[in-house]
Amino acid sequence: MDEAAVFDHVITALEERNYDPLVHVPEAHSETYADVLDRCRRHAITIRGRYPDVIGFTDRNRVFAVEVKGSSELLRGIGQALTYQEGAHVSYLAGDATAVDSHASLLRSKGVGVIGVREDGVSAWRAPPRAETSTEVADVEGQLSLRLRGGEFGGDVTTLTLAQPLNYLAPVVGLDESGPTPRDELVERLADEYSFGAGDSAVASARTLGLLAAGSPCRLTDQGELSATVLRGYGVADLDDLWAIKRETRGSTVVETHPPLAILLRNAFARHPAFGLLLEALRAEGPRVHFLDLLERLVREYPNVFLSAVCTTRGAERARELIERGETARIYADPDVWRDVVRNNVLFNFVQQLKHVGVLAPETRSHSGAMAEYDPDEKPWILAPDERG
Repeated sequence: MDEAAVFDHVITALEERNYDPLVHVPEAHSETYADVLDRCRRHAITIRGRYPDVIGFTDRNRVFAVEVKGSSELLRGIGQALTYQEGAHVSYLAGDATAVDSHASLLRSKGVGVIGVREDGVSAWRAPPRAETSTEVADVEGQLSLRLRGGEFGGDVTTLTLAQPLNYLAPVVGLDESGPTPRDELVERLADEYSFGAGDSAVASARTLGLLAAGSPCRLTDQGELSATVLRGYGVADLDDLWAIKRETRGSTVVETHPPLAILLRNAFARHPAFGLLLEALRAEGPRVHFLDLLERLVREYPNVFLSAVCTTRGAERARELIERGETARIYADPDVWRDVVRNNVLFNFVQQLKHVGVLAPETRSHSGAMAEYDPDEKPWILAPDERG
């Protein structure tokens, strides 16, 4: 029985159990697995550098991962299913029923579940005898939550390109005044009434934080409506009011000058699943964080957060390959590697944003130059007093 046929039956069985499956199918194989792709969304979540064929939440919100094979390459599949135990509560090997049955005892002894498939569907479903967990499960859970929330967020929280996060509230104030507005008109209003020439970035960033809904015209999400209510209660009735507050923060931070707005912004950041895990890693390394030590912790404990939130698109693929080959240490120990894979934005705008919302202390120095010029020894990240254990 070929792998594509097994794959299709596995998806049916998962859906019948009320599981939420996401699939990984390389673009080159899209035609072969067209039926599967018609039914499921793709994922790019890794466990130890490998992409599970299927990953998601069970009906009890446990992370599951499935390696799908046909009638061949079962030993390789066993190895991959064992790897997935590092980032999933339960791991399965699926394949031709006769082929996988011959390995049932070995799989059971290793804690791997078995899904046997025949031409008419799944004929055997043996759950793992125990649930494997590790520090990577939280990392995978966060990425699954982000992927399965149906586009609630518009991107990674570390990609926000404006150093002053009050700018992310400007579209909220504008839409609260006018209601749904075409994007071009909203950007023009931000230029005219907020004296801000990067309105496109402000709108995109508000979308990333889940304050603006996808699509056109621009409109507030429920979270955006809540933020607008808080702003009105703080006396921000229009864009002129927000501009006056921003002016008051010059040479300081939002948390120092307007603590309630810093809390509002921090809560917007904190709703993004990756932000919570980044904050956990920072606290574990604090109070004085060497950037390369932070990279090591992220790579080892939250690799998906590292790949999606810290790396460039090209850098993420290079880092993933190193993780898969077992060369993880090169990512944070080899300057030629980390300087190549890390986003500049993380060291500049993201640091500034963390200072404004009270995660990093004001004395933390961001880096605005070329990556080749960055010296992590000279620019540690210093946690704000309230963030120190």
